[in-house]
Amino acid sequence: MHWKSRTKARLSHLARRSAAPRRPPGPPPDLCLHSPAAGAHWHCVERRRVGWRCADSLWHPCDVLLERRTEQGWTPVALLAARVDPRAHGASVLVPELPAGPYRVRVTSPELAAAACSAPVHISRS
Repeated sequence: MHWKSRTKARLSHLARRSAAPRRPPGPPPDLCLHSPAAGAHWHCVERRRVGWRCADSLWHPCDVLLERRTEQGWTPVALLAARVDPRAHGASVLVPELPAGPYRVRVTSPELAAAACSAPVHISRS
């Protein structure tokens, strides 16, 4: 009877290990935004695409943030999308009502060594 309980314990352990995807060991991946392009002009209340490439695959969801340029540097102003599947290589976002000016898109994930930021874009109200 003892061998049955040991076999059952091993099988349940293997089932738990195979059920959750595991990231292979190695350095964290780098992510590169290709959209929005440098110098892009966005309008408020307009749907836009934020796109990225990653040399490795990400496993954790990404958040897409919008930051505004201020005298103190870049300040987060809006969460454009939360918990985006990184395998989609992007997200469709709605530009919120904001003052005109320079902004950038930042994509974060717990797996990234550093957040990926776009080149500055200009958002206008018209």
